[in-house]
Amino acid sequence: MTILMISRRSWLIQTGLRMSEVLSDPRSISSLDVLLNHLKVGTIVRTPGDFNVFSFEDNYRATGGFPVLSLSFRAATGGLRKDPKPVARALPAFFANLLPEDKLREAMEKHHAGSIRAGNDFDLLVALGSDLPGAVRVVPIDRTIASLDKLPVPKPKARFSLAGVQMKLSVIKNTGKGGGLTLPLGDDQGSYIAKFPSTSFPGVSENEYANLALAEAIGMEVPERELVEQSEFEGIPEEFETLSDGKVLLVKRFDREAGGDRIHIEDFAQVFGVYPSRKYEGAAYHDIAAALNVAVSSAAALEFVRRLALAAITGNGDMHLKNWSVIYRDKGDKPGLSPVYDVLSTIPYIPADAMALSLAGERPFKALNVHRWKAFANRARLPEAAVLQAATETVERVNQAWWSLPEREVVPPRVLERIDAHIKMMTPIIGMHTN
Repeated sequence: MTILMISRRSWLIQTGLRMSEVLSDPRSISSLDVLLNHLKVGTIVRTPGDFNVFSFEDNYRATGGFPVLSLSFRAATGGLRKDPKPVARALPAFFANLLPEDKLREAMEKHHAGSIRAGNDFDLLVALGSDLPGAVRVVPIDRTIASLDKLPVPKPKARFSLAGVQMKLSVIKNTGKGGGLTLPLGDDQGSYIAKFPSTSFPGVSENEYANLALAEAIGMEVPERELVEQSEFEGIPEEFETLSDGKVLLVKRFDREAGGDRIHIEDFAQVFGVYPSRKYEGAAYHDIAAALNVAVSSAAALEFVRRLALAAITGNGDMHLKNWSVIYRDKGDKPGLSPVYDVLSTIPYIPADAMALSLAGERPFKALNVHRWKAFANRARLPEAAVLQAATETVERVNQAWWSLPEREVVPPRVLERIDAHIKMMTPIIGMHTN
């Protein structure tokens, strides 16, 4: 036991505070260990004045930065960049992108009301650090002190974080008699993502379910999924409940393995060091393709082109930077393109919608003709012929699979009608493969 730990214990006794109370309150934490699975890679420190400083662990830096935490931290010449500059009243972009947004963030802040300050990223990261996307965990450095006092701990809270704005929960699928789905509490972690229906977007669960089935039917890597009834969920706190009727889309987390092992992932807002607020403007589609071509492979870049074409064909205007990710399997030293996720047609709800990012200077779906794809190929430094072939083959595969896809039957008629009309409109625009 160090002198620091003894003095801290004495201070707690003198002030009448229990260690479990201090350690369970994110506002009392000023420093965090950043772990990649069980490997300590660095530290985040909150300084007076609310600056947040991230620095790499010397032993991790000595490895050259392996396994990889983020491509954004890697130098072009190999190894790690210098530690990022301190950030005032915000976390570095990589960590800010691990947190939920908008309504989901509001619900999580309400769930932890009294122990975190609304709008404070550091507080929220402390509260949710045990179940973040990918293999990252953040652990209060003071946590080792907790073992000195066998005091009762506060009631467990949900501590998962899922990036994005939709109301979605990380859940545990119970096996055996009774079944059901429950929310992980404390340090437990879920292996499924439950995406709830929306009053603003009727049939959104069925829409995404069918689009995921289409992606799989045309040869893309897609996680397991199913539609379930809301009645199957048990013990969901009221702050996470929605007022919407309808099915819930349940998707297997591809960043979790059987037994709870974590697989590291990062989205392209993290790759490019862009904050969530700039996910629609922080880069263009050719930037993602070029990054994949260099960091992964030309095959991954062309698979991205196919997925991009699918988004255009089906009218998906929400494929922003956070809806594309790389995944680090095995030793975590080499990224690959992650499975497809968050694919749905937005056109039924926003008829004038367009692509989330620029494709060679254009966003409107109708503008994505052969000339745009050629310009995109040149900006991404990919062969024109290969890009055009990938796009036109995707049109052909969609038309072969979509019209007889069994999952069409679950989509509400009005939503399906608008998706069908958009696919028919886009087929000649993207399918015209000219030399």
